[in-house]
Amino acid sequence: QSAIVRDRRRVHPLKPGQMRMGRSRDNEINVGDLLASRHHAELHISLGGVELVDLASANGTFVNGHRISRAPVMQRDVIAIGHHLFQLEGSSLVEYVDSGDVAFEVQNVSVWAGTKQLMHDMTFRLPGRSLLGVVGPSGAGKSTLLNALTGFRPADRGSVRYAGRDLYAEYDELRRRIGYVPQADPLHDQLTVREALLYGSELRFPADTTADERRARVEEVIGQLGLSAHADTRVSRLSGGQKKRTSVALELLTRPSLLFLDEPTSGLDPANDQSVMETLRGLAKGGGAGSTDESGRTVIVVTHSVLFLDLCDFILVLAPGGHVAYFGPADGALRFFGKQDFREFAAVFRELEATPGEQMAARFRASEFFVPSVVVAPAVRKAPPELPSVRQQPVHAQLSTLTRRYWRVVLADRSYLRLIIAYPFLLGIVPRILKAPDGLGPLPQSPNPDATKVLVVLVLCACFMGMANSIREIVKERAIYRRERTIGLSRTAYLGSKIILLTAITTAQCLVFTLIAVVGRTPPQAAVLGLPLLECLLAVIVAALASMMIGLFVSTLIDNADKAMPILVLVTMGQLVFSGGLTSMTGRLVLEQISFLVPARWGFAALASTDDLNVVSKLGNPTLRTDPPDRLWEHSAGTWALDILIGVVIGVAALALTTVMLRRIEPKVTRAADAAPAPGAAGPPGFGPGSIQGQPPAGRMPLHG
Repeated sequence: QSAIVRDRRRVHPLKPGQMRMGRSRDNEINVGDLLASRHHAELHISLGGVELVDLASANGTFVNGHRISRAPVMQRDVIAIGHHLFQLEGSSLVEYVDSGDVAFEVQNVSVWAGTKQLMHDMTFRLPGRSLLGVVGPSGAGKSTLLNALTGFRPADRGSVRYAGRDLYAEYDELRRRIGYVPQADPLHDQLTVREALLYGSELRFPADTTADERRARVEEVIGQLGLSAHADTRVSRLSGGQKKRTSVALELLTRPSLLFLDEPTSGLDPANDQSVMETLRGLAKGGGAGSTDESGRTVIVVTHSVLFLDLCDFILVLAPGGHVAYFGPADGALRFFGKQDFREFAAVFRELEATPGEQMAARFRASEFFVPSVVVAPAVRKAPPELPSVRQQPVHAQLSTLTRRYWRVVLADRSYLRLIIAYPFLLGIVPRILKAPDGLGPLPQSPNPDATKVLVVLVLCACFMGMANSIREIVKERAIYRRERTIGLSRTAYLGSKIILLTAITTAQCLVFTLIAVVGRTPPQAAVLGLPLLECLLAVIVAALASMMIGLFVSTLIDNADKAMPILVLVTMGQLVFSGGLTSMTGRLVLEQISFLVPARWGFAALASTDDLNVVSKLGNPTLRTDPPDRLWEHSAGTWALDILIGVVIGVAALALTTVMLRRIEPKVTRAADAAPAPGAAGPPGFGPGSIQGQPPAGRMPLHG
């Protein structure tokens, strides 16, 4: 632990009895870190020694890198609570702060996908407070390297060390020191910078942090990133550079000492590109003593932009196949590749693409710029148990946060708000303009075709409205969802927030829509509830909500919001055909069975049951109609209830499928065992139980629902 900043050392004399540790000032040992719980852990001190007990903390208590619930503490053992480290020395507990001014080392890292090697013996060492730029052509392994360094997908061979500590072996503790900014900004465009950070802080800090504590940290980060003048500006109105700094601000809330960025300058003009790179350099160096960011951090940025690589302390150039074509200072890269400045560096990519990666790596190793790494004998690493969730808030608290954030997004998006308000009025007019001079009831001597037309259009508009409300809701937030899942977002809370608000909106729309469409010409007699209008309203709501759930399911299947509208039209047309109102589904093999899966079929059946449409349309009357009566339209309490129940079941089934499919878009956070070659396949040399190579932990890091 020599890399810990020593000038921030505090000494706590130990007294016999119990000493509590945590963020609250009533603790004997105060831990000034928002990642610490108010009452985090307790020391039991006696003549027999010192025992540490975790007090059900949000982020866990660690001894020598291992999470504990209760454990003895020996001399020189290291206790970790948030960014604060404590060491037992004699009869005192010495406190240090992990400042981020620590070395970051990568030793012989190799990654395989089956039998194909994606990364070849990656080795480099960064001193503390360094900015590393990672560049290379497509297929050079930049994303693979990023996943290995963050621990999202650990390497199959080699080690990654933070302050001399094995990142993979102690990942449960050290993952809280890692910040990751994806290429797509995980921000809601409709929120202001301050709102986005405040909602983000609720998900990132323990449940016992106060609103004042979170707000203070948000304001601190806003100032640190130079966003004070834009704090109340909507994200959609920010420049590309300001938007990227807001994404970085989200990660800085928890004070990470390792910050990784994936293509932060993608799509930015040169001015914003330079601004972002200068910001990253400032974050790496820190603000010096007395600033809000005294110590800085290690920053690793993967980029295609080469104009401002001179701002980096070090550059790592990757050749296709995951080979190191160069690692060293920025000015050394120019000399090695024979360029005058980084404006000429794009030509290097063409050279890398035209030359085998092994050849480029050999050329670098033979050059004066190559500094051999200290050879460390690999050690066998035992596979740890499955890692616990990093969730900070209980599910119900996350549900509250996400619902409030979603509601704020809806209110802030004026065009969307106007649309959902206009929908029921505009769609309610459609069935209203259909002439039905005889109402929806039966005629003495002939069928009443107007009743069928009105009810078909009524249920079709309801299904369209419900699905239109939801079909873009998940796909448009994919980047946000993926990032927040890695910090402990509950899948249940996320879907719950969508369902609560969309159900409220859709139900309110259905109320207005149904009143406009059928008031004054309701069916003559109810089947079960006594009020025909109420039965019609419930049938419309069930059809709309089931279609809303299908919309959410479709939203998990598509990868672009622009694809939603064509699918909406296609599904709506299918609902029209299979509703049973346009053409009879009774007795039509296959088509009838397919129709049972369609919400419009059951919504229309419930409306038909209330209206007694078999009688109204004279179905089964050999003189007037050839179509057989539909048993789902019978005017009885049991039939109407069955229609409603199955409509609800379809909605629940669609919700279950949505939950399953959400896993497909979640970040692939895996341990090495998931990527191991199948038995009998040719894998990495020495891979397997007999290997002496260091291996990352097995198992899967869960993203709990």
